[in-house]
Amino acid sequence: MQRQSYDTSSNPVIHVSAAGGDLQVAGWERLEFSLKSNGEELGVTRNEDTFEVQCDDDLILYVPQAASVSIDSVGGDMDLRAMEGPVQIGSVGGDLQVRSVGSLHIDHVGGDLNLRGASGDCQVNAVGGDSSVKDVEGNLSLMGVGADAYIRQVLKDVQVGAGADVVLYLDPEGKREYQISAGSSVLLRLPADTGATLDLTAGGPASIRIDMPKVDAAEVMAQGLGQVVLGNGESRIQISAGDEIVITHRAEEWASMAEFGPDAWDSHDFPGVPPIPPIPPIPPVPGLEGLGERINERLSGKLEKIGERLGEQTRRRTEASMRRAEAAIRRAEQKMRAAEQRSRFSGFSGRPKVVVDHNLKFRPVQPAADPVSDEERLTILRMLEEKKISLKEAESLLAALDGK
Repeated sequence: MQRQSYDTSSNPVIHVSAAGGDLQVAGWERLEFSLKSNGEELGVTRNEDTFEVQCDDDLILYVPQAASVSIDSVGGDMDLRAMEGPVQIGSVGGDLQVRSVGSLHIDHVGGDLNLRGASGDCQVNAVGGDSSVKDVEGNLSLMGVGADAYIRQVLKDVQVGAGADVVLYLDPEGKREYQISAGSSVLLRLPADTGATLDLTAGGPASIRIDMPKVDAAEVMAQGLGQVVLGNGESRIQISAGDEIVITHRAEEWASMAEFGPDAWDSHDFPGVPPIPPIPPIPPVPGLEGLGERINERLSGKLEKIGERLGEQTRRRTEASMRRAEAAIRRAEQKMRAAEQRSRFSGFSGRPKVVVDHNLKFRPVQPAADPVSDEERLTILRMLEEKKISLKEAESLLAALDGK
């Protein structure tokens, strides 16, 4: 494990050009920039309070909370948390988890996006899998979602585009703008006293279902396409869905809909993934029979896919650990051969060797210690292979044997 630390101001500029493996970035209250990596190449270039970082494997960064952070590319998964300064992310090959940040700009996430808590605006241009976003105090633009999008508690304007379903739990206040587009269905929960104008476009006349006070659901379903005014109509909500649109004021049945994926924020350095809790069944809504079952079926399929992705991530990390262990064994074997050659060619005669010291006095050379046997080294390597000792302990033992 390589470690480096640098003293900084309260708001340094951190630029990561590449992280070959997983990346974790966490803000802290210290005026210090600290890095840890298990890779072989960790490059840091400093120009006053600006840092350029490049790494070929997993990387962990601890930065002042007000730092400005930009990341070009991450090969694996990424965790980001406890940041107050702006964060820009280019490309993440795997999943991205974000918690407690300021403003955020993301170009592309190859896997799933899980965002919990942002005090500024958030812009996301593309997500390959699912997206779950909660507690955003600024504007949210979440476009190019390949699968489902789950959104809850965004205080300002929202723009969403997803290839499958979109589930939203919104509480419009004042003149807000919401633009929602889904390849499949849209499920929107609003407070009963919402003031908004709804512009709805769905797959057919029977594909729009509304369960709100003072709204004639039968008339809306008969129209199919059109405009619905709720209360004073102050906010504007535009929804386009390839399949169906469902709007309801009932809260409890949608409470768990925006929760999915692992949450690994309570420990450090890429902790294990806890089991995903099951989603409870959704009780039927009058006039919307069968919708809960269909949504639960889709979510069950999503959870199975998430489990498969987590297993694949575990497999990749296990293989990486095995490669590092094999490399360490090869280095140890090279040390063994080098030690054997040194003992073979050190020379020995019946007379003791002598050297001349700086006082021009002759003194005998102390005979070398007994060479380390191959059996002793192989015993250590076998213990490492059987995971009875760690890689670090094995290297320490081999180094101690070479020096005895």
